[in-house]
Amino acid sequence: MSDRWYRELKREHYYRSAKSEGYRARSAYKLLQINNRYHIIRRGDTVIDLGAAPGGWSQVAVKLGAKVFAVDIQHMDPITGVTFIHGDITEEETLKKLEEEAGEANAVISDMSPNLSGHYVMDQARSIWLSTNALNVARRLLAEHGNFLCKVFVGEDYPQFVEEVKKSFNMVKPHSPQASRKRSSEIYIVAKNFRGSR
Repeated sequence: MSDRWYRELKREHYYRSAKSEGYRARSAYKLLQINNRYHIIRRGDTVIDLGAAPGGWSQVAVKLGAKVFAVDIQHMDPITGVTFIHGDITEEETLKKLEEEAGEANAVISDMSPNLSGHYVMDQARSIWLSTNALNVARRLLAEHGNFLCKVFVGEDYPQFVEEVKKSFNMVKPHSPQASRKRSSEIYIVAKNFRGSR
C-alpha cells in the first residue's frame, strides 16, 4: 500500500463522511478531533469563527452547543445558530462590528488559509500574517480564561509566532489532528486559559 494511496483514501473517507453527516467541509473533522482532545469549545460558549466559509467549523461549534459568530470576506450560506458577518478581519470596521455583535467570546477559532501561490515561502508568510490577525482578534475579544485555536503553515517565522501566542495564554501546544493530511505543512496552535496581552 503506497503512502500516496493511503493519503487519498483518508481524504476521500473524510469527504464522504462530511457529505453523509451534513458538514459543509471535511475540515469539520479536524475541529471535532481537536476539541475532543483539548476541549476548546464547551456548551454555552460564545465562539468567534474567523475565515468561516463555507461553514464546517461553525457547524461543529453549534453542534457542541455554542453560540457562533462567523466572519469571512466570502459569502456563507446561513446556518441555524450562527450570526454571519461579511467582512475582512484585518479591517477595523469589521472588528468593531464583530465586537458589537459578539461582545466577549469564550473561544476564537481560525482555519484561515491564504490563497496559495505555489511559492511556499510566500504562502507561509501570508499564513503567519493571517494567524497574527486572528491572535489580535483573540486578544481583543476573548474573556478571561478563554481559548484560541488557529491553523498555521510551518516555516521560518513559525517559532516566533508560537512565542507570541505564549505571551497571552497559559497553555500553548501545536497539534496535528488525524484528519489532516500526513505530510501537510499545516499545524494547529491550541492555546488555552487567556491571561491577557503582555
